[in-house]
Amino acid sequence: MRRLQFLGAAALCLGVLAYEATAQRGGAVRGGVRGAVVGGMVGGDEGRSTGAKVGVVTGATRAAIGRETERRANYQTTAEYRNAPRSNFEETPPDVIGDTTAAVKSSSGEEVIIRKDGKAIMAITFPTDWKQKTGERALLAVSKDGQAFAIIGTLDGVADKKSGVKKLKEGLEKHLEGVKYDDPTETKHGTLLITGTGKGKKKGVDVVFAAGVFDAAKGQLGAAAFVVDAKIEDHYKDTIRGICETLRRGDDFAKDKGGK
Repeated sequence: MRRLQFLGAAALCLGVLAYEATAQRGGAVRGGVRGAVVGGMVGGDEGRSTGAKVGVVTGATRAAIGRETERRANYQTTAEYRNAPRSNFEETPPDVIGDTTAAVKSSSGEEVIIRKDGKAIMAITFPTDWKQKTGERALLAVSKDGQAFAIIGTLDGVADKKSGVKKLKEGLEKHLEGVKYDDPTETKHGTLLITGTGKGKKKGVDVVFAAGVFDAAKGQLGAAAFVVDAKIEDHYKDTIRGICETLRRGDDFAKDKGGK
């Protein structure tokens, strides 16, 4: 597996989804984590046209992650942060895609490939200080502080992307209450995205989320979801952008002969 280095500590991507978000139909681009997921990903036609390579974090993003890491560390020393309620997604990971109880701990900072019938259909890399678990059909990861969560995996048992989005909503609403959705977004290549806000049922912490359904490989749908505490989301958007840049899907393995 390839090792991709991130500057300093880092954090959550729906890289999967915004992989091709070069043109959007639906709601306006959001700020913070939601904006990073919907409109800030490198990949697809746009990324390749600017020389970016799927699976590699660009120099500009690495620099932004370094600055964000420093800002986040400073923010976490403030009274505002210390006194605010916080999620612990390691204790209560949102079961957005499906049952992941069989997932086991795995090493972060290395590309993890999800396969089906022996073929690579998805791959992604999380920062080295994230805690992650890998299962047969999904990979979930939680930031060091427990306030950012990500999951990517195959979406089985659904007829189409709209049905897949419905399943993601059901998963989000199991974990969150008071959910408010932004206008939905569809990329020019057909990825369906939902973003919004809510409150964790267990601790009552305000969060933001981004989730969506995409074509992982021929005949196989994939899904990804990210949930981040609202109080800290502006200190995680560049990190999430970086995670998204590492996303690869079925076609990318065929195009990138150097990928393993």
